[in-house]
Amino acid sequence: MWGLFAAIPAVYAEYLYRTVPGSWLENWWLFIPIQLVIGYGIWQLVRAPHTTLVDAFVVWAFSTAILRVFVSVVVLREEVKTGTWIALSLLILARVAQLVWGR
Repeated sequence: MWGLFAAIPAVYAEYLYRTVPGSWLENWWLFIPIQLVIGYGIWQLVRAPHTTLVDAFVVWAFSTAILRVFVSVVVLREEVKTGTWIALSLLILARVAQLVWGR
């Protein structure tokens, strides 16, 4: 759950960066609290009991990749290239392998 907790504000910040006019320096008041939430989520993810750093990375990458593709396709109506779909498939395969063969 911590991976998803950190992934949602990360993807939201990327969405805001693309849609809010001006630079991120002009909107620092918006991005700094989001970054603090992301950092806290990653900190909790890494500290989760019985979770290695590799496990935490797979969960984080899996969560952010799925949300990025969702925002690109559904919200921004952009084309997602083949390489992204392959990367997403490999992350799903890695997560399934973790669950099937154990950590």
